[in-house]
Amino acid sequence: MIVMEKVGEIGMLMAMGAPRRSIMLIFLLESGIFGLAGVIIGSVLGYIASLMIASYTIPVPPEMYFGMDHLPIVIVPENFVTAGVFAMVINLIAGAYPARRASRMNPVEAIHSVR
Repeated sequence: MIVMEKVGEIGMLMAMGAPRRSIMLIFLLESGIFGLAGVIIGSVLGYIASLMIASYTIPVPPEMYFGMDHLPIVIVPENFVTAGVFAMVINLIAGAYPARRASRMNPVEAIHSVR
């Protein structure tokens, strides 16, 4: 969405001599910043939700679950790290296509398309 909103600005940067690589890196960096913010906020909210769920005792029938009378909930920090890393990788992969598309724009057509 941001690439489509910034077509004129991309065209102006390219017309002033910005290399295609720089245009691509700008959008990849923006994707990374948004992704990092999402991972941090999501991890904090997920941890808070996990603590709230762990504070409740969820009863289970002991005869079905080898003598356990409640559902054990264990919060493991490595799970948050793993989920965050995968989210960042997917975010950067998803940001690569629009970044590449922005870097391959024709500056004249980009400037002309803005009305």
